[in-house]
Amino acid sequence: MRISTQSTNFEELVDHIAEHGFCVINDFLPEATVNALANEAQRLKHTQVMQEAGIGREHLNVNKEIRGDSIYWLDEGDATEAQRSYFGQMENLRLELNRHLYLGLFGLESHLAVYPEGGFYKKHLDCFAGHNPQKPQRKISCIVYLNQGWHMQDGGQLKLYLNETDESDKYKSILISPLAGRAVIFLSDTFYHEVMPTYKERISLTGWFLSRPQQ
Repeated sequence: MRISTQSTNFEELVDHIAEHGFCVINDFLPEATVNALANEAQRLKHTQVMQEAGIGREHLNVNKEIRGDSIYWLDEGDATEAQRSYFGQMENLRLELNRHLYLGLFGLESHLAVYPEGGFYKKHLDCFAGHNPQKPQRKISCIVYLNQGWHMQDGGQLKLYLNETDESDKYKSILISPLAGRAVIFLSDTFYHEVMPTYKERISLTGWFLSRPQQ
């Protein structure tokens, strides 16, 4: 399902998440913000500030057979103008999700990611197995794409698995192209997903809303 709008309709967005657990929306960020964030990612890559992404929670291991992107974690206290625009939109989303779905979201962690030509990320969940309930956990994932002029032959689609536990149709999935300004929002502990091999450089900005730890 896909919503195309010039201004984000949060009510419709939240309704989709409540009913289906995920939503795909175009124009989540203004074009100028998307372009500025893409340029920032390029500069970070060229100045070698980005780090190879790892696998795991506390002890990260770089494994290029599983994922091949480089990342840069954002700091809201030291944000650029474009990053502040992103953080503002994410705060609007957090408030709406809490207001209508009572998720108790209280924090956000975000990183820019650059996949080189040939890069991919194998099937995974964003919520770690065997998590400690006394620590904050990822509850909602929001991937925003920053790729202008992207075409089907460029690959790099997000493959979202819709019903992993449904034995009648176990492998049902959808492919979502990483078009500039598009956001994919889904429950972090529910939807397995993967990044298909990309045939040119691919840039995204992923944020995770955190739930409060149990007392």
